[in-house]
Formats: sequence, structure tokens, C-alpha cells
Amino acid sequence: MNDPVRAQYERWIYPEPIADLAAPGVPLRLDGGDPDVLGRAYWPDRPLREDLHILVAGCGANAAARIAFRHPKATVVGIDLSEASLAHERHLKARHRLDNLTLRRCRIEDAQELDRTFDLIDSSGVLHHLPDPAAGLKSLAGLLRPDGVVFLMLYGKYGRAGAYMAQEIFRALGVGQSPDDVAFVKQALASFKVDHPVSVYRATAEDLGYDAGIVDTFLHPQDRPFTVAACLELVDAAGLAFQGWMDNFYYYPEWQMPRDSALFRRLEKLPDHELWQVMELFHGRIARHCFYACRRDRDPRTYRIGFDDDRFMHRVPILRCKLVQGTDSVALERPPLPKIPLRGAHAAIARLIDGRRTVLACFREAGLRAESPEVATSFCRGMFRDLWRLGYCFLVDPAAVAR
Repeated sequence: MNDPVRAQYERWIYPEPIADLAAPGVPLRLDGGDPDVLGRAYWPDRPLREDLHILVAGCGANAAARIAFRHPKATVVGIDLSEASLAHERHLKARHRLDNLTLRRCRIEDAQELDRTFDLIDSSGVLHHLPDPAAGLKSLAGLLRPDGVVFLMLYGKYGRAGAYMAQEIFRALGVGQSPDDVAFVKQALASFKVDHPVSVYRATAEDLGYDAGIVDTFLHPQDRPFTVAACLELVDAAGLAFQGWMDNFYYYPEWQMPRDSALFRRLEKLPDHELWQVMELFHGRIARHCFYACRRDRDPRTYRIGFDDDRFMHRVPILRCKLVQGTDSVALERPPLPKIPLRGAHAAIARLIDGRRTVLACFREAGLRAESPEVATSFCRGMFRDLWRLGYCFLVDPAAVAR
């Protein structure tokens, strides 16, 4: 059967192939697909493991090799429908002697044929190109171990509005995927006004500097965007439980608007799933939804972060950002997100966050006093709830911290 998606990736290898993973400046961290990035959020109840079994579903030209190179004690499997992409992965496997990497040509819908289970499945930028994304995710869900996690990146409907407008134009003009068509697209894009949505999108898009990226963005034959609601529906349809967003910042109102504003007060009353949908509309430019999910039968106490339970003060905060010391203040920096200044008691606590001290220990060792334990707990809950919802820290169980 003729598959236009496979044909595209056989001709236009995507993403841009990396020649040498060890070369200076080569980015090896893979968003949430790398356990070093979000492992603390996936498994906040236990220490991070080095011997994970990882599936990169839709590995493209580099992703599986990058994971295997960075995590030599992990067992990594990469699957893709493009033989051209897998050929480059094999080149990287041979060049870097990645004996921990196995590669197979396989559709995501047929992933059950692997007859294996995994601790972590990374499927970034893939499901939105399938004819039935829910069927694809169900296939992956069946490969998860009891405490396994699947990380997904799906295109965002509103942030990519300009790309979809351009897609419709090029489709109406009968533009294909030949080198001449790509040259035409490049010329045409330069004709749009600077305030057109496609020009706004191009200003921040990361993969338009090479021809395969142009084809993937503007000439793809099968490309559907997702809203927050559609992401949640997809997870539910696959029989999974939604765990969280890679970057909470975009889905919560903290630091987006004054807390005393009427909008903030109304937003605070919404349940999370409704709040996330409203915040997507408020931002308007979320081009990619990055999130993770797990099996429904996994015990929520092993991964849910509760701010009102008895365990909160005994959790260990781990910063996801750089802490810059000042004379009477500190600043939390996590580009491209905003710099967060902290003063007074907040700064005193933040200085003590070292990935080992509990929330309670940070409060006590900062020399702070409160009228009662309840007041101290309320203060800490407010501070760390904000930092967590901003995406500036993880909160893990003491058992997760290596001593």
C-alpha cells in the first residue's frame, strides 16, 4: 500500500542527521524523552535508575542513538517507518559502538510485534502524523511496564495556526515535495507580511533551516494539531492516566498576570483540566504540547504531587533551574521562561534547596519562625506550589534521594 508519510521520510530524512554525537556543541538532551530531563517527575517516589528499558517510537534519524549514547547502561530500542532514517541511526550506532541500541523498521501501530515491555517510551512528534493517533497510542500503552511512562510531543493547534494556513495555501496551489517545490515554498514564505501568523511562527520555529524541515512543516500530507482537550482525550482513549506537562509554566496562571486581577481569581477556581484549556487560549502560541502519561492501574500515590497531604513538608525539592545569588535576594533562571526574583523568607528557603533537604528542613534551617506549625506549612505550601506550577522545581519523596 502506498504510504505518503513513509515516502516523505524516505526522501526527506528528518530531523537533520547528526554526523557525530560526540562533536562539540551537539545537543544530546532530548526534552522529556531523556530520563535526565523529567525522570524526577515520572518517578518521584524512587531513585533514578540507569538500567532503564527505553523505546523511542518514531526515532527519526538521531533520537534513539542520542538516548543510547547518553545512557550507556540503558537498553534502547528505536523504531521508525523510514528505512532512510534508520540507516543513519545505524551509522551512529556503528560509529559510537552503541551495543545497547536495537533498531527496527516498524509502524507504531504494529509496536506490539516487538514483544517487549519498557520503563519509558518516547514518542515525540509522531502521533499527529498517524491516521489514527489513538490506535497508535494504544499500541504503545500495551508495551508499558506497570510503572512505565510514555512521553509525548504533539503539535499545538493555536501556536501552529500560521503553519496550517500556509499548508492550505500550498495545497491549493498543488505544491508537492520536489526540490523545486521546496524552493518555491522558501520564496513564497518571504512574501508574507511580518505580522502574518506564518511569519510569527517562523520567528520561533527551530527546524526551518534545512529543506527536510520545510517539507515537514509546510508540505506534510498528514498533519493534525491538538488542543489541550484533545491531548487529554487521546490519553483517555488509549486507556492511560495523564501525569503532567513537561513545562507547567504554560498551563498555570502564576507569573502570567497579577494575582489580584479578576482574571486570576476566576482562573484559580477552575479544576486543572479546565484551567489548562483556558491557559492554552490565554497564551495563544503553544506550538507543541509535551506531556507524559502512565497506566491507569499505577498507584497515584507513587506519582501525584499533593500539596495538601501529610507528606508535603517531608518532600524534597529539586530545582529545575539556575539559582543566582544576590546580596538580599535570589533569582531563579530557566530560559526562555521568565526570571523569578525571590526576597525575604522565600529567598532564605530557596538558598537551601540542594536536592537533599526536605521542605521542612529548608524552612527550619533558614532560621524562620512561624506562629504555629500550621502557619509554617501554609507558607511553604504556597511557595513550593508556585515553584512547581511554574515548572522551576520537582518535588520528590525522601526515598528518591540518593544518600
